Amino acid sequence: MRLTIGDPPVERVLVRPSGLVVAAAVVALGTAAAVAATDPHSEREQLRPADMTLARRTTIKSTDLLSGWKRMPVGSGDDSKCPGFDPDFSAFTITGKASSLFVDLGGGAVLSAVEVYKTRAQSVGDFRTGAKPALAKCIRHTFETDVARGAGGTAKTISSRMVPAPRVGERSALYRLVGTLTVQGRTIRVYMDVLAFQRGRSITVLLSSGFGGRLRGQTALARVIASRMR
Repeated sequence: MRLTIGDPPVERVLVRPSGLVVAAAVVALGTAAAVAATDPHSEREQLRPADMTLARRTTIKSTDLLSGWKRMPVGSGDDSKCPGFDPDFSAFTITGKASSLFVDLGGGAVLSAVEVYKTRAQSVGDFRTGAKPALAKCIRHTFETDVARGAGGTAKTISSRMVPAPRVGERSALYRLVGTLTVQGRTIRVYMDVLAFQRGRSITVLLSSGFGGRLRGQTALARVIASRMR
């Protein structure tokens, strides 16, 4: 099943961004994934080949999307301290991880970051520790600092909050940000969704970003990903 992420195009992008702004969106998604998944009190890692394979199989594939989406490399995702939100994940152990990122010519981007844990109890505990309303402040901080720096401009948040999440996997949480990005005197409205969900030993963070309009089809894509989680 191929999903119509961002369909129709007129809703996906009302203002066509420059290549520089598209690059900034990619940076934003990679950084936000790191913030959503980890913190300075980070998880331990004991990576196992089988669980690394499971994580890679779980991420977004080109076959999950319609034509026009191009796979891009994902940054290193270094941990970033978030003012006012410092949960302790040190009791949990990651045994597999992978990510994938796709962008389209209209400026849309969708990223999946998957982590597999030592036990199901650990994935549940990690999710409950991190999926708090205060995480919306982290997403706002990332947008106004890392995105602005990556774009060489300024970013301003209009709203960033935790909202009711669709039922995906065993547990899910959804955060939505709306902001503006100004580069070289040009201002574009940015819509970013961060959907986190847990199933079995795995947690996935699915991020989507669009200019001028919110991407559609995120929930359907999340459920496809959840069907591969173990």
